[in-house]
Amino acid sequence: MPVNTLRRFVVHFPKKDVEARRSDLGSLCETMRTHIASIVLACAVLTATSFLAPVARATDYLMPKTNGVWPFDPNPDAPGSLTRQFMTYYKDSDGNKIPVKTLRITNNTTQTVYPIMRDPNDAVIAKGSSIGLYDPYDAVLNEFRGYIGYQGADGKFYFGLKAGQSILVSVPLVFWNGGRIGIGTDGAYLVPMTKNGLPNPLHWDANSQRSITSTESIGDTIKNGVVMWYRSATPEGPSDDTEDQLAEFTIRDHDYLVNPKISEKTEGKIPFNQLVTLINYDVSNVDNIYLPLGFAANDVWVLPQIGPTDKRTDWTAGSDPDAYGWTGATNTIDFLQTKIQAFTDGNQLLGQYFGTNGWPYYNIPNPSNVSDAPRKIPGGANIFAESPLKGVLSSYNDGINWQTNKYMLSSGGTVPVSATIGWAGGKPDLPPSTTLHVLLETDKLAFIHKGYLVTGNPPGNPPTQANPIQPGTTVIEPIDRTNGTVTLSKPLVASTEACSFTFTRPLDDYASDAMIKLWYSWAQYYLTHWKDNTPSAPTDPTTILASIDQETATLKFNEAHPELVEGMAVTGPGLDDAQTEVGKHQGDAVILEIASDKKSVILSQVVAKGEGSTNQPFGFLPPEKNPLLWTPTANGDPGYPVIVFDKSKFSGEPAWHDPYEFSQQVYLIMASMNQIGEPNNNNVSKYMQDIVGANMGYIFTDALKKTYDADEVTSMIRDKIKSVLRGVTDFTKFPDVIENGQHTVWYPNPAEEHGGQVFNVFNLDPFVRFVHVVLGFTGYGFSVDDDTADVGAGGASQLQLSVTGTGGLIQTAPWTIQAPYGPVGPVELTYSGPASTTNGDTLYNAIASVSNTTPITVTTVAPHRLSNGDTVRIDQVMGDNAANGTFTIGDVTRNTFALYVYPAGKSPVAPTGDYTGGGRWSYPLHAYIDTTDATPPDLTKVFYRVTGDDALGTFLGTFVSVNGLDKPPGKNAVMFRVWQLGQQSTGRLLLWADLTDQYGTPLAKGTYKFTFFGVVPTKMPNAPEQ
Repeated sequence: MPVNTLRRFVVHFPKKDVEARRSDLGSLCETMRTHIASIVLACAVLTATSFLAPVARATDYLMPKTNGVWPFDPNPDAPGSLTRQFMTYYKDSDGNKIPVKTLRITNNTTQTVYPIMRDPNDAVIAKGSSIGLYDPYDAVLNEFRGYIGYQGADGKFYFGLKAGQSILVSVPLVFWNGGRIGIGTDGAYLVPMTKNGLPNPLHWDANSQRSITSTESIGDTIKNGVVMWYRSATPEGPSDDTEDQLAEFTIRDHDYLVNPKISEKTEGKIPFNQLVTLINYDVSNVDNIYLPLGFAANDVWVLPQIGPTDKRTDWTAGSDPDAYGWTGATNTIDFLQTKIQAFTDGNQLLGQYFGTNGWPYYNIPNPSNVSDAPRKIPGGANIFAESPLKGVLSSYNDGINWQTNKYMLSSGGTVPVSATIGWAGGKPDLPPSTTLHVLLETDKLAFIHKGYLVTGNPPGNPPTQANPIQPGTTVIEPIDRTNGTVTLSKPLVASTEACSFTFTRPLDDYASDAMIKLWYSWAQYYLTHWKDNTPSAPTDPTTILASIDQETATLKFNEAHPELVEGMAVTGPGLDDAQTEVGKHQGDAVILEIASDKKSVILSQVVAKGEGSTNQPFGFLPPEKNPLLWTPTANGDPGYPVIVFDKSKFSGEPAWHDPYEFSQQVYLIMASMNQIGEPNNNNVSKYMQDIVGANMGYIFTDALKKTYDADEVTSMIRDKIKSVLRGVTDFTKFPDVIENGQHTVWYPNPAEEHGGQVFNVFNLDPFVRFVHVVLGFTGYGFSVDDDTADVGAGGASQLQLSVTGTGGLIQTAPWTIQAPYGPVGPVELTYSGPASTTNGDTLYNAIASVSNTTPITVTTVAPHRLSNGDTVRIDQVMGDNAANGTFTIGDVTRNTFALYVYPAGKSPVAPTGDYTGGGRWSYPLHAYIDTTDATPPDLTKVFYRVTGDDALGTFLGTFVSVNGLDKPPGKNAVMFRVWQLGQQSTGRLLLWADLTDQYGTPLAKGTYKFTFFGVVPTKMPNAPEQ
């Protein structure tokens, strides 16, 4: 069986709302027809993406009937229709028509796939409320689904989308918020086929309300498509070990969400930043990987929507829609499954990372024992969420066959968890014998091995006789499988007559154990070396007078405290009794960042409203006085023993692998998450799941989550997690570098030996590298808003989901955050020439005030996003001319910075007068490209198709090629890129650095041929020969 064969597909749709009549879709017809010619499914593509079920099954799966008939609804738009009896469809109950949002699915494989949309409608206006925040009409905390299918020539209704076909679905309101799509490859488990209802990995509810409606038929989409809508009062989604690939989307529609009836029902609680017209979507490789999916929006505004912060009023829609590139993957199944096989087999891609083992996969039934059956693998966070250490079992236990009772993940083994055997009959075994006679069940006896735990099961419920097996009894040698005798580690304490006996494998999880060990080993390294850079740091608790405002995380001192170090714990008013999302904090708050003047620190917790204090004593403890929960200290503890890293083994590592800084980041992450209250942090697997999954929201109460400082602290922790998962100390300082198609900074190879170990200790989650490097996918690689995967499509109403290949996609280039519509160019544009003190352009920002102290402290109108050591220019300050000029800044807080003499940044700048008003600050002048000379300016061709550097350092701006060259010569040269978008009158793009030719000579002012892109091509157009 070739490795490109797959079995079951299932689609889960993120919430999307689009229930409207066919007449409402008429406006889509012309757009769809325009692209029909480009949507041809070539035979070669179909062959490359073929997959056959390892076990022959019926190829057509019937939808279930209700009371003996199919619940077909011929007119679901009509008031009181079968569909509208349990789900909002076409119009809400107030008579508002639901805006049309569509999902088009194209099956580029050679087998039927099984898409399923689902949403629990779990966003409510307040805890315990029965009113949905974004959908106040449908029942909350219910399971809503949409099963894709078709009506056969025989008039019957079937699940699935056949090979080479496309279907167009209008998505109801209830799927708008956080909906999911699962594309499955086998229909065998869509509905349980046994009397006991098992196995049921999709958690089908036989008591659900259902209706079947026709889909839209535009262009080449099938004419006989249907959706079976489903509502269950139990909001239980499919298990993660279903054979499907997950995608997600969320829909917002400004005009609909601001209508008076919804505002009234939701009590005006929809956040202002959600009152937009947008679809946010992704292919979620972070949960698991099974199947290549390409996901794109087809009608995204190039000119963005505009409006004030309060977007309920004075809002203007965007315009000039165009198709985004795809996110996810368009590879063949053979490509993906070949890589997954190598990743999950021992010693291929991971080397000795897990000893002789590979990455875990889901224990999905393989009845014919095909050696290369397709595998579905969990993401990094799910290694812990579904760990055998938590007793998470496979969803395929049929309740009859003992061999179906397995752990969900292969890291707990691929054989059954346990076997139960009855007594042998005849004369029972009696105390104090250590020999146990059992039935001669050959397969079960073959399962039993030394070390297995033995438990006794006396007859009756409750038991009618004593249990003959002592607690903690295990199997020892010998085991006589021929005669059915087992030797016990402890003697019997009662008769074995009429008892059965359960033999359970020792609990183990090689994957989570190894990853827990590595994380705690880095934390331990920091605990050993935390004082290395600050020898004066106190080793005993010390008290300092400090002040902190309510609902903030910044602790301020009356004088500098250079003895403090990041990671030290802090106690005191507002912190000692700090509450988390659920329950009081466990670990103490820690110092995340220290101001350059040493007069303030940012903590990992936010003080609650009314809990601020001034000049009060706060305690500062060395990190070891604030122990991390679940630290492995003894045999049996997951991760024990930790690795004791030898500092000398890190010599020669690059700057982004500095062991002190790397260990500090790991420790700060773990110590911050150490605060989470016990209900959300009650075992090491949950703790690690929240760390790798970046669940920082558990740190704060619901009220504090809404504060600016909680958002700032969350962002700081998030970026630390992003950094270490990318294998660097700080991804904002060390951006990804690709040379000859290879990542040379991010995503370290887990198989390489580093840190004196036989594996790469800088890779804390091999799954991240597998997604982004081995596969080259653009989907999520870890459980954070991955800037290489999460797509926000302003104004979009049409989504396209392609199952392998590019069939159905309008834009065949991948989406990147720097070039979402695909590469732009080549196009001839005007360049400013090199920047100087008199040539170039920049961005200007208002100043609120200037201090009369030394150093001069500047207060900005809004948070400035600057860092210590940055260079700024200031002009137009009145009253104090010393504040005008070019400076190096320090003592940075959210909206202030101090001025130091440029460029050294050592000497503070003193005032020479009293500030009377005015002033603006900016970065130095930058070279630029003007993209239009039209009047009015045409910003749709280039300007709004590119982006500048993210203010938080999350991603770099659009890369630039000039005359085919994308960077100056030199091994460590930085690629040309857009720094910020400038003046709209000329569509000005401010550049990060001056442009050069292939020899490094700065380009003079003039017209050149430019291409703007996000993914580095192997060779740019018109590239000069090297």
